[in-house]
Amino acid sequence: MRADRLLSLVLLLQARPDAAAPELADRLGVSVRTVLRDVEALSAAGIPVYTERGRFGGIRLLDTYRSGLANLSRAEGAGLAVGQSRLAGELGLGDALDSAIEKIIGAGGQALRGGITQGRRHVIVDVDPWMRAGEAVPLLPLIHDGLLRGRRLDLDYQGSDGRRERRTVSPAGLVAKAGTWYLVTTEPALVRVSRVHACTVLPHPAELPAGFDLEAAWARLRDRVEVRPRDLPVVVTAAPDAVAMVRRLLARHLHDDDGTSTTVRLTFAAVPHAVGVLLGLGTRVEVTSPAEVRTAMRAAALAVAELYR
Repeated sequence: MRADRLLSLVLLLQARPDAAAPELADRLGVSVRTVLRDVEALSAAGIPVYTERGRFGGIRLLDTYRSGLANLSRAEGAGLAVGQSRLAGELGLGDALDSAIEKIIGAGGQALRGGITQGRRHVIVDVDPWMRAGEAVPLLPLIHDGLLRGRRLDLDYQGSDGRRERRTVSPAGLVAKAGTWYLVTTEPALVRVSRVHACTVLPHPAELPAGFDLEAAWARLRDRVEVRPRDLPVVVTAAPDAVAMVRRLLARHLHDDDGTSTTVRLTFAAVPHAVGVLLGLGTRVEVTSPAEVRTAMRAAALAVAELYR
């Protein structure tokens, strides 16, 4: 329908104020001549659109013009950038995301409303991994605020070894990975947000290094975790009724495994790494080698038993 195309043209011009007619024609799936006729129709309807000739010319909207759809707040824009409702809620942007979607639906009409309703009815996006709910991150909105304000953060942080320390960091970005939030700092380094016990936003600016790229920094940090050396071979015997589950849960640690017997061969980075992963499987697996992992498993199990004695 032409009305839908005219609305799409206005939205494209708001997003790209200096678009060329061939580019708009390609985006809309029409000819350049049709785009020019649509521009004339918009201008006749009182929308301040005009064309500029020359090498740097194009079709433009008056800079001060905004349709109802463009009147989104900064928070609503940030909520749309996150997209997923649970993650937006943890950032304190849940209401902003809902209101942004309502504005978009209002601007798009019944067809758009129907599409969103149908999508929500038939597709669910669950960001949490199996058998693990999202972590509590009560300080995430404060950390996010400090990040947006470009301020350094003073953190009371608990490392993976359980020790707490004070860290002063320059935040560069936030990443939600499989339901877990990480703060990327300018070093770059990763800070697991659920392990932050206190946060103070400092008045000092957090200056990003020249040319810093968050996506590239995250990719390097992720690779450092995912491809870290796993030189410790561990052999376990799985309970017969749990073999398939054990192989599924430990898929990333499998090594030279035939996929059929109850003997499962694995690799880990170190003894604490192996214990941390295997202890959660309880009596479904028994470590048969090496001896140091068996000893560490026994010590960890006794500590748990003593805790609940």
